[in-house]
Amino acid sequence: ISGSFGNEWLLVVDESHVTLSQLKGMWTADRARKLSLVKHGFRLPSALDNRPLDNEEFWAKVNQAVFVSATPGAREMEMMKESGDLA
Repeated sequence: ISGSFGNEWLLVVDESHVTLSQLKGMWTADRARKLSLVKHGFRLPSALDNRPLDNEEFWAKVNQAVFVSATPGAREMEMMKESGDLA
């Protein structure tokens, strides 16, 4: 995304109290599934190279984000404090 638009885009995360943990777990779940497939010979080891971004890689590409949630979690509050948007 960021390659196409530079820093001229806004990420809107709906139901962020759920979505943020799903984003964080995506890499872990993908890795576990592929390791099992490689271990049992159903995939070549190179399959591990094709993966989703991990949590840090993903957020490094995000310039600005809006979290939409009726019940914001600790991670949303922490990210807002880090950005200086929450006193």
